[in-house]
Amino acid sequence: MNQRFDELDSLRGLAALAVFFSHIYLVFNDNPLTRLLFEFGPLRLTVAGSEAVTFFFVLSGFVLSLPFCSGKRPAYRHYVVRRVCRIYIPYIAAFLAALGLRDVFYSGTINGLSDWFNANWSNPLGSGAIRDHLLLIGTFTSNLNNVVWSLVHEMRVSLVFPLLMFLLVRMNALQGIGFGAALSAGSVLYAYLSGANFTGTEWHATVHYAALFIVGALLAKYREPLRDKIRSLGPKRTLTLSLVGLLLYVYARPSYIIHMLFEGFNPYYRMVMDTWLTAAGAAVFIMLGISSGAFSRFLRFRIINYIGRISYSLYLTHLAVLFSCIHLLHPVLPMWAICLIAAAGTFAASSLMYHLVEKPAIRLGKALTGQSRQAAVSRRASVS
Repeated sequence: MNQRFDELDSLRGLAALAVFFSHIYLVFNDNPLTRLLFEFGPLRLTVAGSEAVTFFFVLSGFVLSLPFCSGKRPAYRHYVVRRVCRIYIPYIAAFLAALGLRDVFYSGTINGLSDWFNANWSNPLGSGAIRDHLLLIGTFTSNLNNVVWSLVHEMRVSLVFPLLMFLLVRMNALQGIGFGAALSAGSVLYAYLSGANFTGTEWHATVHYAALFIVGALLAKYREPLRDKIRSLGPKRTLTLSLVGLLLYVYARPSYIIHMLFEGFNPYYRMVMDTWLTAAGAAVFIMLGISSGAFSRFLRFRIINYIGRISYSLYLTHLAVLFSCIHLLHPVLPMWAICLIAAAGTFAASSLMYHLVEKPAIRLGKALTGQSRQAAVSRRASVS
């Protein structure tokens, strides 16, 4: 039986909230004070949307690797069926909902709001764009629901993840880190030699993001000695580790300095450099979440854990709800009121989607692969 960590659901939920808040932040034309507070100051964690996606990749590697690390490697066809049901079915429901909401509520350019906001929903989707959205794994950009780029990488890496684990279970920690670093370096070398663009969903970027899955898989593989080590730390050292994790996760950005010194520094190289540091911070949070008593208890609070359970639905639906509220209610209500309504609407939509789409999709994946029958047999055997 696979071990489940409720704390990780909660961490995923907090990361999804950061993505939501970061998109609210992006709606507004920023000024120096807000940039100082939210991009470089004490409120950075609340709008760390891009960092949250890195966290999702590391966490996916951790969770997906648990059966492989315990010697219960699933059949590949069963793994793929469950993964497609888990990711694709809720995604398609959110895609269709966003398409309908845009057709109903889009009101055109809204003066006073950011270029980022006005670019979204501004172009109709042709047959090619709809095909790309339905296939999900192609190279494309989306102004319908721009969180899609991360799902493209998630699906691609998921399809080859069993192969990665076949190699990783035969490696020690140092070899595993070297393997991930080699994938990342190879993607950079390809980008350099080919002069490839970077808009978000290129295949060479997927190779780099696969390295972040490897970070999570290594955490899962060595979780017990890592937990023992963290639990042996005193309060001061645990606090120090937490601060180091926070620094790596949101504030350690050497690419900013390099970009200032070399204005033409490739944005793909910047992304690779920064996400490795973010991944290190994410690794600290994951291990603290399942090891530190006080932090683990906080993450097991019912409301936080519930946000974690609906986090995928929240991630998929929040932009459609936010954009609909703004186009419908601007300028009838002040923006702060619209944002509050959008937040309430997002939680309602996420809960509905979780119960009506996401959970049935998970059950379907289990039913199609016989996992439900196996669980029932195991329960009957444990009772008898």
